[in-house]
Amino acid sequence: MNILVTGGSGFIGSHLVQRLLDEGYNVSVLDLRKPVQDVEWIKKDIREDLGNSFTKFDMIFHLAALANARKSSEDALLCHNINIMGTLNVLKAALKGDVERVLLASSSWVSGAQEGEIVNEKSPFNLDNINTIYGASKIGQELLCFSFHSEYKGPKYTIFRYGIPYGERMWKGLVVRAFMDMAEKTKIISIMGDGKQFREFLYVGDLCDGQVQAMKPLAENKIYNLTGRRPVTIEEIAKEVANHFPAKIDYIPQARVEPKIKRVHNWLAENELGWVPTTSLEDGIIRCAEWWKSIGEDEKAEEYWI
Repeated sequence: MNILVTGGSGFIGSHLVQRLLDEGYNVSVLDLRKPVQDVEWIKKDIREDLGNSFTKFDMIFHLAALANARKSSEDALLCHNINIMGTLNVLKAALKGDVERVLLASSSWVSGAQEGEIVNEKSPFNLDNINTIYGASKIGQELLCFSFHSEYKGPKYTIFRYGIPYGERMWKGLVVRAFMDMAEKTKIISIMGDGKQFREFLYVGDLCDGQVQAMKPLAENKIYNLTGRRPVTIEEIAKEVANHFPAKIDYIPQARVEPKIKRVHNWLAENELGWVPTTSLEDGIIRCAEWWKSIGEDEKAEEYWI
């Protein structure tokens, strides 16, 4: 099977590419940056017409996106052009190339518009409650997948609503990387507020396992939440990082209001795919710390790891 990963040179994409290679698939990467692995590199921008680029692929994992929610708020047009128009271009090329299925990286940020304090894949939307530009762009990506399949009879889709991933090759700004950087440079980890804010963090390897399991036919035209099994507080992460980079934890005034993300359950992923994340926070942070200690100062200074 020939598989394309858009955004396959990035944090999550590079891990997914390796997981697919380990499973024996033929993998190509569409990205503006060179892939980590020695695979076919299609150097294209998803904001441009992709033409006949996808004719040889059976499945496409569409991960290329503006993944930084704060940057999406600061530049809504950039977010729209990459996440919405980029997805439209991917779906058009997939339809033209007769690709069997597109597997889309969405986000648990869409939960802000779902009804209920604890939501799962079947929880309905109240669109009046959309509270971020980033979340709106992810809902837009999903709607494009639904409408293409309904109106044009293809391609099939599978949608993943990611939790908050962490792991080796994280991009600058993700909290685990930020805390390691602070601890190493200043011996102080600064937390805004009381540190009780939580997100459903999960290790990137577990996230990739769930995506590969969803290549099964039963996952066609389905949505799966792929999040951590429990809420993890920012304070917990800081303490785990401090186990590997000794530092004092300092609580500072909250500088901004973070949008509320609800408790998100992986009901369908657990029941249909048998997927549950298995990497503990402790083990995941160990892997992150080993990676951080292994790279040089120039790499640490880059916004993206590559």
